[in-house]
Amino acid sequence: MKLLVSVLTLAFALGCSSLAQATEPSAAKPADAIRNFYRWYVGELIANRNPMENRRELKRFATERLLKEIDRMKKGPNGLDGDYFVDAQDFDDLWAKNISVSDVKISGTKGTAEVLLTGKPDMRRRLKIFLVNEGGVWKVDTVKGRE
Repeated sequence: MKLLVSVLTLAFALGCSSLAQATEPSAAKPADAIRNFYRWYVGELIANRNPMENRRELKRFATERLLKEIDRMKKGPNGLDGDYFVDAQDFDDLWAKNISVSDVKISGTKGTAEVLLTGKPDMRRRLKIFLVNEGGVWKVDTVKGRE
């Protein structure tokens, strides 16, 4: 009897885990993928960690093409002036909780969206995000500042 209960408990736990992975928002909706990315990214900045050094986690949210492009920019003659993903030299802690995504447009495996990171009055960032769907997961492929 104890063995049966253990097997059923394990099966239930594995089933819940699979269901959670299958319904991960970033795989289904570009807006959720963007929100999840910026929530993680700004959270890393708030925790005084450099998200650019966590390549494994970055690859969940950004295309390999973009990460290589950022590496080239850093090594270029002018370097990279500021943070690529927020198009700024500073950040606001409030951005992690105030991520607005609008005007999402999808065409096949590519998409765009407008993003507003809202913080203190002088710390708002408007961004245009270009996305690519890789294997069912929407990833950031380009970020352009709008201000």
